[in-house]
Amino acid sequence: MKRHLLTVAAIAASLAAAGAAFAGPADDPANWRKVDPENLLQLTMNGKDVLVELRPDVSPAHVAQIRKVARAGDYDKVPFHRVIDDFMVQGGDVELAHPKAKYPNLLAEFTWGRDPGKQKVQWIGATPEGDSIGYLDGFLVQGQPDAVAMISWPAVARTWMLHCSGVTSMARTNDPNSADTQYFLMRHPRVGPDGLDQKYTPWGWTVSGLEVIRGVKAGKDDENGVLPDGTADIMTKALIVADLPAAKQPVVYVRRTDGPEFAAKLAEIKVTDPNEACYLPPVETVVERPAP
Repeated sequence: MKRHLLTVAAIAASLAAAGAAFAGPADDPANWRKVDPENLLQLTMNGKDVLVELRPDVSPAHVAQIRKVARAGDYDKVPFHRVIDDFMVQGGDVELAHPKAKYPNLLAEFTWGRDPGKQKVQWIGATPEGDSIGYLDGFLVQGQPDAVAMISWPAVARTWMLHCSGVTSMARTNDPNSADTQYFLMRHPRVGPDGLDQKYTPWGWTVSGLEVIRGVKAGKDDENGVLPDGTADIMTKALIVADLPAAKQPVVYVRRTDGPEFAAKLAEIKVTDPNEACYLPPVETVVERPAP
């Protein structure tokens, strides 16, 4: 099956500078990982697709509910009812389009206990308070140093995903355990003590289509981003890529942050602030889309 290969310009530029030939990420598993289609959520809005990698290792209950809602078709035709231009896009209020759709509230999964032996983070710095900052499978996390797990039972270190651009997270009321189907897609970072980290549950990150998220119609600042009825952009379709016929599935590869090629970049990075980390160049991704 022939596919169109779409990739960021930085990949081609870096390879050209090194005089290397790029056969494709499938031929280089040491430096690229393929995203499991069961963990790939495709969101269609304004005629364009966004691809989100679901992270059941970070927030298993929330990912399970996202999959359930998407597979029921209850995210389809739901408006993005609250959009703040320099912040986020909020949607997923399924009852706006499907009045009979009911889903339970979820217990908060703001952080998770990471086993450093199974989830190895590539650390790039630490905050003055002693939290470590680093990459896990291409996205940014913060949390307790690995050494904490060595003196803890169970042997885990408390870790959380940073709310950088492209992260997908769950909306809720003032009750920490009130998330159900509403979510938000980060246009720009909101991290650190005054941000969203450890207060909301991230369940994935955008591997393709951040520019589409940033193109969703925003509401007025004096209305806190809430759009009047009938004026908001719509989520046309949400689906799990594994549910598509094999010939129609996009294939996503993410640059391995634990790979040898990325090691040189890691050696050059040192941060002490999660906000600074969010503004580092994004980890490269490659999307192979089926030919029309």
